[in-house]
Amino acid sequence: MSLGSVAERIESVDVADSGVAQLTSALRDVHRLSGWVSVKKAEITRRLAELEAAGQGPPTNEVLARSGRSTARQAAKDERRAKAYGDAPALGKQRAAGRVSDEHADALANAANRLDDDRRDALFAQDEALAEHAAATTPDQFARHLRKLTDALLSDDEATDQSEALRARATLSHGLNTGTGMGWVRAELHPDDYQRFKRKLHAETEALRKHPGNADKRADHVAAEALVGLVTGARAAARPVADVIVMIDLETLRSGTHTNSTCEYVDGTPMPVSTARRHACTASVIPVVLGGDGQPLDVGRAKRHATPAQRAALRSMYRTCAIDGCETSFDRTEIHHLLEWDRHHGPTDLENLLPVCTYHHHRAHEGRWRLHLDPNTRELRVFLPDGTLHSRCRPDLLADPSLDPLAGPLADPPVDPPADLLAGPLADPPGDPLTGRYDHAA
Repeated sequence: MSLGSVAERIESVDVADSGVAQLTSALRDVHRLSGWVSVKKAEITRRLAELEAAGQGPPTNEVLARSGRSTARQAAKDERRAKAYGDAPALGKQRAAGRVSDEHADALANAANRLDDDRRDALFAQDEALAEHAAATTPDQFARHLRKLTDALLSDDEATDQSEALRARATLSHGLNTGTGMGWVRAELHPDDYQRFKRKLHAETEALRKHPGNADKRADHVAAEALVGLVTGARAAARPVADVIVMIDLETLRSGTHTNSTCEYVDGTPMPVSTARRHACTASVIPVVLGGDGQPLDVGRAKRHATPAQRAALRSMYRTCAIDGCETSFDRTEIHHLLEWDRHHGPTDLENLLPVCTYHHHRAHEGRWRLHLDPNTRELRVFLPDGTLHSRCRPDLLADPSLDPLAGPLADPPVDPPADLLAGPLADPPGDPLTGRYDHAA
């Protein structure tokens, strides 16, 4: 189908009277059209760069900024993106087909920027495989995959040097907004320092949220109060917080990076192996023993809330909320009992626990979503109240999404809803809908 036909089909959609299926189809057409536009813009940008290099045209970023009425920063980003599409033509084809986004190209450009010319060429030599992986993953998942590839191309010493070089780029600025009268603060920190800051700020924010009178305050307002408390010493948190939590597999810790290495902060940010070893010298270590299939062995306790060891075991499988497509980091999730502790006497064992963000925790309780977890593979199937399949996936740290047949389009294999969705009217949602109470780990 020609692009003109695609545009006509988009224009013909009556959004006000369309259902979900029609709107979803229209979105696919929009992505395809926007993909073609993006790739064409990249081609134009690369030609402008050639003319500039030959002394036959003005600076490319100036042309981009003027023509698009954009900032110099955005123009520079457009240049990097255009170069990425040029160096990885297979990725450009996927973009033109609407199967990937510009954020995938940005992730590739950022990864290539870490490498010298020879290693950059080695990365782009994997163009076809990179394009296939990008089409099967979100931009964040693709960026993590690229980080592993670039780490494999770098020696441990080079990765350490790059990480330490970031310390010289740390900045802090603040001032007064004369228009609003409010003070502002902005900082860019080394990943180690950012992890310490983020964990302490999160703990302080959660402690403040439990204070009477803070329940109705905006989350960003409470976070601002928490930051002031940390800086001024007027803290609300009652217990110490771990400075840094590191996830690393034993082989990487002992021998260095390998094909399936995991070495990252708790939120998924990669770190050099040497940095992890440094933390291991001074940190308390919570070991997680894995079975042959990569799943943690059960470390359950006869308690309502998940233990620290169980949270560590879940983190060894999940970087984010367990619901497919949700990018809320693990350290901001709550531990959900598939079988409720109080109503169904559900055990606090790994096979009954999932990390979910607050939004999806409410959907699982008050929203009457049904979550079905295979205890052997940890395949999670999520059904809406009417029995429609919402999503299905496995933990991102147990299997590469690009190689996992479960990661394909949901419409391909028919999935029957579980029996409890066909048995009649749904039971009342658990908890008190007026207070929003639901079972979660502290």
